[in-house]
Amino acid sequence: MIPLALPTIAALTPGHYDISIFDEEIGELPGHARPDIVGITTIDATGRRAFEIGDRYRALGAKVVYGGPFASYTREEALKHGDSVVVGEAEGKWEECLADFENGCLKPVYETQTYVDYKSQKPPRWDLVDMNRVFQVAIQVSRGCPFDCDFCLVSKTFGRKMRYRDVENVVEELKAAPVKYLFFVDDNLTINKKYVKELMRAIIPLKISWGCMCSLDVATDDELLTLMADAGCFNILVGFESLNPESLDESHKHHNRGGSIYAEAIRKIHAAGIHISASFVVGFDNDTLDEFDRIFNFSMEHNLPYVNLHLLNAAPGTETHRKFQQEGRLFNCEPELGVGHFPTLHYMNMSQIDLFDKYMETISRLYSFKTIRAKAEALFSNGAFTRAGSDIPASLKVRLSWITFKEFVLSTDPERRKLFWFIIGLIRTDRIAIDKGLGFMLSILGYTRHIRSHHRNMKEFRQMILDQDKGPWIKNEPNQQPPV
Repeated sequence: MIPLALPTIAALTPGHYDISIFDEEIGELPGHARPDIVGITTIDATGRRAFEIGDRYRALGAKVVYGGPFASYTREEALKHGDSVVVGEAEGKWEECLADFENGCLKPVYETQTYVDYKSQKPPRWDLVDMNRVFQVAIQVSRGCPFDCDFCLVSKTFGRKMRYRDVENVVEELKAAPVKYLFFVDDNLTINKKYVKELMRAIIPLKISWGCMCSLDVATDDELLTLMADAGCFNILVGFESLNPESLDESHKHHNRGGSIYAEAIRKIHAAGIHISASFVVGFDNDTLDEFDRIFNFSMEHNLPYVNLHLLNAAPGTETHRKFQQEGRLFNCEPELGVGHFPTLHYMNMSQIDLFDKYMETISRLYSFKTIRAKAEALFSNGAFTRAGSDIPASLKVRLSWITFKEFVLSTDPERRKLFWFIIGLIRTDRIAIDKGLGFMLSILGYTRHIRSHHRNMKEFRQMILDQDKGPWIKNEPNQQPPV
């Protein structure tokens, strides 16, 4: 799944432009093409590469415009590599930027002081994307977040008041989507339960399959959970963030207090045939290394195979970044390392090297095939995941089936083969839908490949950390604090 930003921006672009979209995740940039104007979207993880691309195209004589959260909150740095920055929401400002470009009077910054209405949106230009390399596409139906978590940019970028697209407008986009597998990128799809119930009823006839992000309180509404399952939901990403109540208070995520309701909510979501991607962050000032074991044990207790485990990062623009910068606790490293898998801060109760080593140990345990098989046996054996998803093109089925067979059956790892034959046994006895079973194995394969690639860089990463590690921050004297 490629990001939604560029196809959305392409849909806002006037018709007399000849547009090409390039995503380096799925293909290389053209060697010698010289566009008239280049738009580059940015996040922390791609910041440096985005600036390299901007320098390259400016050297060829093209105008370069940056957008996205990283450029929006580091605009002075972005303007060293580009001609303009579109800050925040693009609607209206992108069109103004292009009009100024055509008139030869580009301004450095385009930023609206109000939020767009967002009642309707043009369908993204998926026709400009090589869909042979894409399994699912993204869709957004709302903007804003009523919460204000210190480590998050959503409410700062889109405001704390929720804005929703008309259901009819969303349905038209779903009908026009080039594939039947989608992901709702809204930060909390179900926060307005009346709206999302109306949306679910409208999309049930479309027979799509999709995932989303929402909070566990979805399980408190039986009607909503049933409607989501009937409408094709197969995965929910839940931001647990921390199992430490003091850390939740520290980050101002007071609404995430779970306690005893976690177990029942997870059980009900699984019983509906929807699996959970559980997201956690370690590194708050109240955390210790014990948090890793607590998260691992929690995932085992509640049969959570998909665990997105991250180290606390401080993205520019967040309250966390302001705090750590003021205290001199930002780690001097490349911004692309700030994606949650590398210690980019000086932490209160843990040295960076201890934190990193424990992190790598924990994700290796979480995604060992022995651990995954134990969770899969507990999660899938009850027959809740028998609802078939949307059709997959025959050519893609063949390719994915071959990958699964090669990576599992032909593996020398006996635990991989055991997982494969367990899932195949469930498929043969109609206790799991074939797309759910094969999709599960392919997803786990993606996680384990990522972890293996991280392990290959361990020596380099550990040396980078050791060069600047000052130990647990709480033990430092003021004159020992490392430079920002």
